[in-house]
Amino acid sequence: MDLETLFGSDICVTVQPRNLDRQYAGFAGAVGVTTMNLGTRGRQLVVTGRLSAAGASYNAARVNLQAAINAIELYLTAAAANYTYKTQTFYNVIFDRFSLRQGAFGKSIHFTAEGNATAEFICFLRELI
Repeated sequence: MDLETLFGSDICVTVQPRNLDRQYAGFAGAVGVTTMNLGTRGRQLVVTGRLSAAGASYNAARVNLQAAINAIELYLTAAAANYTYKTQTFYNVIFDRFSLRQGAFGKSIHFTAEGNATAEFICFLRELI
């Protein structure tokens, strides 16, 4: 699936480097702590952007925007899948976290003069390979 189809065209996707998985055993003291390196996790994809939904009033636009947010939330429990953005394909991707960003006045959802409800978001996805 194309990420622009899911989130809309007003997004930016950045790819972060792989993180190392470590597990620690023991405790700090006479014996010390041992570290086991478990390998690397897949790259993290950070998607930022703005969701927008139209409506005849603020309440109608907000209901439509909430429906779009609910549809994205379903991907948090979905199995790994392949996603594309522009010309790049990301394989075996899962959704880690999705959250709305607040504006200067603490609001997450804004109503524009054109009759749209908008919300800025950040979503963290992770490749499993």
